[in-house]
Amino acid sequence: MTEKLIIPKVTAPGITLDKVRKAGELADIATANARNNASSTNPYIRGVSTNPTNATADDFIKYKSDLGSKVYADVTFDTITYTDNNNNSISTPKMTFQAILVSVVFPRNIVKTEIQGRNGTVKEYIGEGDASVTFSGVITGGNGIYPEKIISDFMKVIKAPVAIPVICTHLQNLGIYNVVFDERTFEQEEGSYSYQSFSVNSVSDTPQELLITGM
Repeated sequence: MTEKLIIPKVTAPGITLDKVRKAGELADIATANARNNASSTNPYIRGVSTNPTNATADDFIKYKSDLGSKVYADVTFDTITYTDNNNNSISTPKMTFQAILVSVVFPRNIVKTEIQGRNGTVKEYIGEGDASVTFSGVITGGNGIYPEKIISDFMKVIKAPVAIPVICTHLQNLGIYNVVFDERTFEQEEGSYSYQSFSVNSVSDTPQELLITGM
């Protein structure tokens, strides 16, 4: 039996499709050549590498928490000693938190004066207000163990009637080194016992030095 030879019909759309495929092949070849011959640095962006695999993480991002997750910026409340109303010397404990998030709001002090017959207001004074800093995090204990001791120490820190030195990469980048605690919230969560979530509000504080004259 003679095998029947089928010759495909040549049509205009078929020719167009072949041209598109050929153009795609040429484009792939051109792209590959461009990548192979490309400079290792972008000539239009000074000092920035075009190869992200060559980038190295900041040292502090390599630091891992007790849970094994990478830590961008932990928060340390440094110790400070103050005198209470009974003239007792009290020192706050130094504490570091890994599972914590920091939110910062920068308000401005603006004195506005309304003038009759004019839209808007006249801004007579513009100054920077205290930054509002919120710390939200979790205090963890062992399996089936409530972190009572850590919470007790933390209460000594956030109840201190003085500014507390804070060490945090994120806050230092924003020019904040001391905070005074305001509202403090500790919520219970259903079915949880081995950890305690918290959210404490504070305002930034800049130490002031008073110069006494006429002495």
